[in-house]
Amino acid sequence: MREIARRLDLPWSTLTKWAREDGFRHKDIAARQAAAAKAQDEADHIRQQAELAARRTILRDEEDEEEADEPFTPRSQTDEEITLARARVGALLEAGYIPEAEQDMRAARRLTSLQSFAAPVRAATEAATQQMRQAQMNAALYRAALQVCACWEEGDMPPDHLPWVVSATFQKRLAMAREVVLAVDPDDEGSDQELTELLLQLAAMGWFRNFHPLLRQAITTLTLQGHHALAEKVGGFLKAEQAALPTLIQWCHANGYGYHGEV
Repeated sequence: MREIARRLDLPWSTLTKWAREDGFRHKDIAARQAAAAKAQDEADHIRQQAELAARRTILRDEEDEEEADEPFTPRSQTDEEITLARARVGALLEAGYIPEAEQDMRAARRLTSLQSFAAPVRAATEAATQQMRQAQMNAALYRAALQVCACWEEGDMPPDHLPWVVSATFQKRLAMAREVVLAVDPDDEGSDQELTELLLQLAAMGWFRNFHPLLRQAITTLTLQGHHALAEKVGGFLKAEQAALPTLIQWCHANGYGYHGEV
């Protein structure tokens, strides 16, 4: 240091003073950096704990919604990120980390701004997707109804709506078929929904084209098994079907479908 003092033409006392001050400055910088690192670690820990608590709440809410009877809509990733950001801001504020909370709040605001900006497009897309799904469900339902009514063949297109005559015939035939099957085979352990799905599969294979002959055979079987009331009910159902068939056939011909069952 004396060589430095001589080269710079500085008093020894001045150089030693500067050295002490520089050492203190470095110590102060190191202390500040250590304190900042500690504060950052503590803030990160608070953020992590807040996120864990928020995720548990989100998971619990989703489980409750899945168990409810109402339709369940999964939370979007953006919504989840905003919820987590708000949880972090709240936890930092409670812990007294105001600058860190402000930093996280700015990030949360950016997310909400982006979400608001994209909301109209997302809403339109979701609406279009929902309409497409509903149209697909309707088409499948209408196709199944026409198959049960024996008004469908390969290559046909489902109608835009289901008229009353088709809807009524569809529901009545399914109900009668379920009742007869359960009476003839009481040991069947399948649920009502499983039986309905089986009948719809049979309908797709053309089973309902022979529905009336099958029911007449069922009357004999039911009578032999002692189900006289149901056998009489099936007979009344067949008479009602014969009376309603002209209206069904007329609708089929008017809308480009053929009736492939017994007339």
